[in-house]
Amino acid sequence: MNDIIATILRRVGLEQELIEPLKGATSSHVFRAGESVFRIHTNAAWLKQEPDLVAHEVFALQAAGHLGPDVENYQLTQEGDIPPWIQMTHLPGTVRLEPLDRSYLRQLAKTLVRIHQLPVPERRYQYAPYATQRMVPSWAKQTEVWQRAVAEPPAESRQIRFIHRDFHPVNVLYESAEKYNVVDWINACVGPVEVDVAHCRLNLALLESLEAAEQFLAEYIEWSGFSYDRKWDLTAVFDFEPETIDVYPGWKAYGKANISRANVRERMENIVLKVYENDESGY
Repeated sequence: MNDIIATILRRVGLEQELIEPLKGATSSHVFRAGESVFRIHTNAAWLKQEPDLVAHEVFALQAAGHLGPDVENYQLTQEGDIPPWIQMTHLPGTVRLEPLDRSYLRQLAKTLVRIHQLPVPERRYQYAPYATQRMVPSWAKQTEVWQRAVAEPPAESRQIRFIHRDFHPVNVLYESAEKYNVVDWINACVGPVEVDVAHCRLNLALLESLEAAEQFLAEYIEWSGFSYDRKWDLTAVFDFEPETIDVYPGWKAYGKANISRANVRERMENIVLKVYENDESGY
């Protein structure tokens, strides 16, 4: 990897810059050099499934405009020993996982609302759920509720916008109380805004608590004016592959070490129970 990095940096004239590996990336090699951030795609399985990963991220960053990094350079495909890569501007800020208090959750929600207010780009990349089937996890305690969730038809939306697709605290950089910067746009696409809301809610529930997820939802509804069908939470749950759910490595990388697999399973089940808490319709 060192030789690959050195070759890329020579190509863009940054061979004299110090290299800083960035924490949290699980599917690619991400590092900072000077005022640039590089993502090198080393996951062969991911590239086989999505050979246009760099083109997708270029599309996403162009659509994100001032809310994301600027694209500086890129290589779309494998060239010799050098995998596909992208160079983008570095955004200031730090990942903040504690405390996830009301002011943080409010600004987190407002940041997502700003993304959903962006112009909708051409529908080159469109949303599709990750999960192709739903199953009750073997560790489930409330199996009847899970069975109901498995049988639940997909939620519908009329709120089709440009969405980040992986919006959660590890991909949000705290610059100031009023300025959060968003990174990791590689999965961004055109789709239902609820996908982003549900994904972030589930991350907050697993990382912190159901109460944090509820506060985030309340703030998002207030600032966006949109409604929210909690059945979207189920889409997020099954996209997370409940059977194998575990502690996300990015949480530990940024100092959140007091979470166990048992905690994550319990909190995931709690968000499923919340969908059906109020009455028989699930609302």
